[in-house]
Amino acid sequence: MEFVKHHVKASGNNGLRGFFSSENVDFDPPSNSLRKNIMKAKARFVFDLADGFTDDDDENAIRDTMVSSENSYELIRLVGAMDGWEGLDDELPTGHVDPIARQLAQVLDQRDYVVYQLIRRYLVLLDYNASPNLGDCFDRLMQWPVPFQAAEIDALLSRKADLLKGITSATMRDRTNMVNAAQVIPTVIQSYITLMPHRFNELVALMHEVNYTTLIGGKLVELDYQPLYIVIADMVNPQRTNAQRVACRDTCHRMQLEFAAAAKAVEVVGSNAAKSTVNRFMGTLKASLDNFPPTLPAPTAVAAIIAALGAVGNTFSALLTAITNLPDALAGAITLSNLLGTDEDDIARQLVSELHAQGTLAHASWKVKLTLINSALAGWTVDDDEIAIIRVTETAKAHNQAELYQLAAAATWESLSSGVDGEEYDTLLGILQNPV
Repeated sequence: MEFVKHHVKASGNNGLRGFFSSENVDFDPPSNSLRKNIMKAKARFVFDLADGFTDDDDENAIRDTMVSSENSYELIRLVGAMDGWEGLDDELPTGHVDPIARQLAQVLDQRDYVVYQLIRRYLVLLDYNASPNLGDCFDRLMQWPVPFQAAEIDALLSRKADLLKGITSATMRDRTNMVNAAQVIPTVIQSYITLMPHRFNELVALMHEVNYTTLIGGKLVELDYQPLYIVIADMVNPQRTNAQRVACRDTCHRMQLEFAAAAKAVEVVGSNAAKSTVNRFMGTLKASLDNFPPTLPAPTAVAAIIAALGAVGNTFSALLTAITNLPDALAGAITLSNLLGTDEDDIARQLVSELHAQGTLAHASWKVKLTLINSALAGWTVDDDEIAIIRVTETAKAHNQAELYQLAAAATWESLSSGVDGEEYDTLLGILQNPV
């Protein structure tokens, strides 16, 4: 309401009738929607501030107006009123651009993340920083009248691929609030097994896949492989249901590009111990997927997994022992920032090139991408460094444009704009220019 009062007063009116007919809302075709007219008034306000000489107060007002926007369509319109990223660069200090980029990433996530879309459909969502979760959505769905459930479940399952892609992206981008919103607790899963609604087997599988996605993605972001062996073990764990084992297998299949991107990062920049750790893990993962058993017990499948670990046995207890006895190199997470060394820009360029050639650059974690950009910017930036930065940002935009603005804010526009010039600078502006 304060926003409404502000823009009504700024139009020189005390009531909505005068506001609706004022020049403040004559920035686009006419509309009877108060929300759209407020959006247009904000765009007009920002446009007028940027028109002509812009002093410190104007710059602060532009930044504050844009950063306070919680609506993706509104903020995109405000960026357009500033003539896109190029206009932001021209009119604002570089330090003002970063919070705008962060807000762009947030509102694009709020709009596009399927988990949030489902929460808005099933629940009242008041605060993205303390959101309900996906499990709450499944709970609410069971409260719908039974005659309407089947069609809704069909519609929900038709979005499975997009839902899991979004959760994978959120996890690999280390977006804590979004990952928390994807949570499905075991009691929710058990309730579906008990109630057996329409297509409940597929719904239960989906819930398990969601949980495996956040678990695997979170550990890949940290390059922490020890817990991932327990995920592999779940494929032959007699204490897991067949549905959960299949969901584990399917998630590992679906996230093979994420596994491959993390492995390539360690291959290029890792120590010998780190490379040994990851090579052993990837071999064990392959053995698990290649020998996945439809039913248990499966001593042959278990023996193949244990053999990949360099041990002998064919029971689940022997597998757990083999995991426990893995070398000390697995004791902690592998840290890329500690491995790049003094030639970090050369190594960063190499890693970008190899990830791109492998087709996994988009699937590398946000931390890896940010490390690559910052390493390319370190010291004197040459054309090859700039090309590597362009490749990372282009790939991020194509995969999930919210990540592009997350990366731009984290790397800082000051570093990017001062480290990239000439044709590459124009290309970078073009990549960032207009969010959609």
